[in-house]
Amino acid sequence: MTISILLAALAAWRWGREEAYAILFAGILSVINMLILGNRLMALPASPQGATLRIWGAVMQRWAVTIVGLILAIVWLHLPIIGLVAGLLVTHFVFLAFLVRERNRERS
Repeated sequence: MTISILLAALAAWRWGREEAYAILFAGILSVINMLILGNRLMALPASPQGATLRIWGAVMQRWAVTIVGLILAIVWLHLPIIGLVAGLLVTHFVFLAFLVRERNRERS
């Protein structure tokens, strides 16, 4: 979220307030997605069938939250698509980078 705030500040300075709001909205949407996934992964059942269903449910829930959030942002809030895409990509890539770093740390 910190990277989203910094990127939003840069966007507000360079392009305007609407792009900054779009980046912040997408960053918050991305954090909500990660919390949904983390919550589901922390409570995985012992059976492989149950774990598969739980992960599948988390993925579907994340897609639903993302699609509804983006529709809300574009149609109702009239946020620019470029800012939304930038916010989603930055937050997901930062999350991915931290996952890779943690995985490498565990292997060492």
